[in-house]
Amino acid sequence: MMHWIPLDAWVVGTAVPISLIIFAAALWRKWRLLNACTGACDPVADYPERARELLTVFAGQKKLFQDFVPGVMHALIFWGFCALLLRAMTLFGMALSGFEFHLPLLGPGTWMGKAYGVLKDAANYAVTLMVLLALWRRYVERVPRLKNTGEALFVLLMILGLMLSDMLFEAAHTGALAFAGFSFATAAALGHGALLYHCVAILVFLAYLPAGKHMHIITSVFNVGLRPLRRGGRLSKLDLADESVETFGTPHIEHLGWKDALDLYTCTECGRCNDSCPAQGTGKKLAPREVVSQQKACLYREADRLLAKKNGKEPEELVPGVVTPEELWACTTCQSCEQACPVSISHVQRINSMRRSEVLMQGRFPHELKRVFKGLETNSNPWGMGAAGRLEWAKGLELPLWRKTPGAEYLLYLGCASSFDDRGRKVSRSLFSLLKRSGVSFAVLGEEELCCGETARRLGEEALGQTLIEANVRLLGELGVKKILTPCPHCFNVIKNEYPDFGGRFETVHHTQLLLELLHQGRLKSASGLKARVAVHDSCYLGRVNGVYQPARELLAAAGAQAVEPERSRESGFCCGAGGGMFWLEEKGPRVNYERVRQLSKTRSALVATSCPYCLTMIENGVKDLGEKDLGVKDLAEILEAAG
Repeated sequence: MMHWIPLDAWVVGTAVPISLIIFAAALWRKWRLLNACTGACDPVADYPERARELLTVFAGQKKLFQDFVPGVMHALIFWGFCALLLRAMTLFGMALSGFEFHLPLLGPGTWMGKAYGVLKDAANYAVTLMVLLALWRRYVERVPRLKNTGEALFVLLMILGLMLSDMLFEAAHTGALAFAGFSFATAAALGHGALLYHCVAILVFLAYLPAGKHMHIITSVFNVGLRPLRRGGRLSKLDLADESVETFGTPHIEHLGWKDALDLYTCTECGRCNDSCPAQGTGKKLAPREVVSQQKACLYREADRLLAKKNGKEPEELVPGVVTPEELWACTTCQSCEQACPVSISHVQRINSMRRSEVLMQGRFPHELKRVFKGLETNSNPWGMGAAGRLEWAKGLELPLWRKTPGAEYLLYLGCASSFDDRGRKVSRSLFSLLKRSGVSFAVLGEEELCCGETARRLGEEALGQTLIEANVRLLGELGVKKILTPCPHCFNVIKNEYPDFGGRFETVHHTQLLLELLHQGRLKSASGLKARVAVHDSCYLGRVNGVYQPARELLAAAGAQAVEPERSRESGFCCGAGGGMFWLEEKGPRVNYERVRQLSKTRSALVATSCPYCLTMIENGVKDLGEKDLGVKDLAEILEAAG
C-alpha cells in the first residue's frame, strides 16, 4: 500500500489557485465580450421545452447520433467524463489530505462505493478506447471534415493521459503493481507520479479551456438550454419603427446578440454543418463552420476596442471583410447545418442578419434582386406580374372567392409560386379538384391575395417583408379568416411561425396535411392504382423546419405506390436549391438541384413526389437538364388526383 507524502499536497495545493485564477480571468473577459454585443435576442421562455432540450440534446447527446459511429464515440467520452467527475474530486482530496480520503457514501466498504468503482472503471476503459478511435479517425483514416490541428491532438492526448494516469494510480494504490512484479518503491513512485500528473493535468486543462475550441465544454449546456426556440422557422423581427435605432442587422461584430456570440464560443469545429450544407456539398465557398470561425476570430480581434469602448478605431465590416458576398448569398436557409449541429448553433439567423445590414444599410445585393424587390413592391409578387395573373391558373373553374363565400372554413392561400409559375399552376388545379371532390369548404382571395413576405425577409429586405406581412395581417383580419390552407411550405412557415409576431394568428395547414386528414375521414377515397416506386423529396421548410414528414409517405401508400427514401431524406434531407430566395439568383458553380436529382435518380424510382412548388420546379428543371428521361416529377396533389 502506498503512503501519502506532503509533496502531493504542496504541488496540487499550489497549482489549484493558479489554475483557477487563469480560468476565472479568461472567463470574465469572455463574459464581458458577450455583454459588449448589443444586438437583440429572443426572450427566454417555454421552460418545459428547454428542459427537454437539455435532457435530450445536451445530456442525452441526441443530435450526435445522426452520424452514428462518431456519435457513439463522442457520447461515450462525454458520459464517461460525467461519471468520472466524482473520481476527480476523490483524487484531489487524496492529493491534498491523504489516501484515506473518500467522498461521503463512496468509501471502499460501502455498496455505493463498490458500485461507483465498477462504473468508474468502465468509464475509464470506454473513454480510453473512444479517444484511441478518435485518434485513428483523425490521423489514420483522416476523415475529411475534421481539422487536424495541434490543439485537437493536444486535447486528445490530454484526455488519454488522464485516463491512463487514473488507472496507473489505482493499480499502485491497491497494490496491483506489486503483484505484477514491481518493487514497492517503484510502484509508489509510479503511483505518486500518476496522481500528481492527473491532478495537475486537470488544472492545466481547466486553465486552457476558455482559450480554445473546447470552450464548448463550458458553454454548450447554456447554448442548448437558451437556444431560440423555433429559430429555424422564425426570423427575429426588427423594430423598424424605433427612430432611435441607427443600425439594422449586423454590419459589425458588436451588433450580434449575446446569444449569437455565445454560438461562436460554443462551436466544436466538428464540421457536421459543412458536411450537411448543400452549398458546401456542391463546391460553393460557403461553409457554415468557417463562417462561425471567421466571426469568432473577428470578435477576438475586436475585443480590445469593444471592452475599452474606444471609438478611435474603425470596426471591421463583417461583409466583405469577414464573410464574403459569395458566401453570404449562397445560403439556401435550409437549416440543414442547424439540424446537424450537436450544440444547437443558429447559423441561419446570423447569415440573414448580415443580409439585412447589406440590403437595408448598404444597398448591396446581387443585381438580379432589383427586379425581384421591385416586383414585390409594386405588384406584391417576385415575378412583377399584375394582380389579374393570380387567377389565370383557374380559367374554366368555378372558383369560390372569399368575399362571395361567407362561412368558408378554409382560405386557400396559394402563394406566388402556385399562382404565377406555370408548373405551380398545374398543382393548383389538381388541389382544387381534390378539395371539390372531398367537399371541403374553402375559398380564395383571388386578385386580393398578396405575397406572404417570406422571400423578401429571407433575402434581407426586412422593411419590404414587414410591409407585406402587415398588409396581409390587416386584410386577413378584416375578412375574418381563421384557417389557412396552402400548398407552399414557405407560405406555411411564415404564416405559422412569423405572422404571430405581427399580430396575425391563424390555424395554418399544409395541403398534404389536409389531404391526409380527408383520407382518414373517408372524404377522399384512396385508390391503389399507382404501382410504382416513388422517391420522396422532403421540402426543407415543411420537413426539417416544421417536422412534417409523414403525410407524404402515407398519401403515397394510399395511392398504391412504394415510397422510397433517397440517401438524404427526412431530417437529413437535401435542399432543392431554391430556399432563402436562391430561386431568384443565378447560381454560381455546380447547381444544388442537379446534385439532388442525382441523389433521387439513384433510388431507381419512376417518379419523384414533392410537396412544394419551388422544389417541384427546381427538381423538374434538373431532371430535364441532366437528361433523366425515365424520372418523372409530380406534386402529391397531382399524384393523388391521377390515382383517383
